[in-house]
Amino acid sequence: MYIRIVTFTLTGITPEQYEAQANAIADQFMHWPGLQWKIWLADRSRNTYGGIYLFDDKQHADQSRHSALFVGLTSNPHFTDLTITEYDTLTTATALTTALAAAAA
Repeated sequence: MYIRIVTFTLTGITPEQYEAQANAIADQFMHWPGLQWKIWLADRSRNTYGGIYLFDDKQHADQSRHSALFVGLTSNPHFTDLTITEYDTLTTATALTTALAAAAA
């Protein structure tokens, strides 16, 4: 598994406008090969937004960088202070904690 964390500040649009845009495009992310899920982040008090993405592997994360959605994210003038950080995962420990989460659900 491979994780991408994206954060940015909204500039020139309201949180409501951003949320409407996010709702309108959310299902398009499920067309990315190898993307298992995306969690949308919002901290209105700090005007910070973004997402956490879980990919099957780094190759799929790299492939997603060529998509229109990713290019739109990185070139959107309303998203300032953009940070994109990616991580490998610790396979065994992650399997143990995700199994615990699944059992609790």
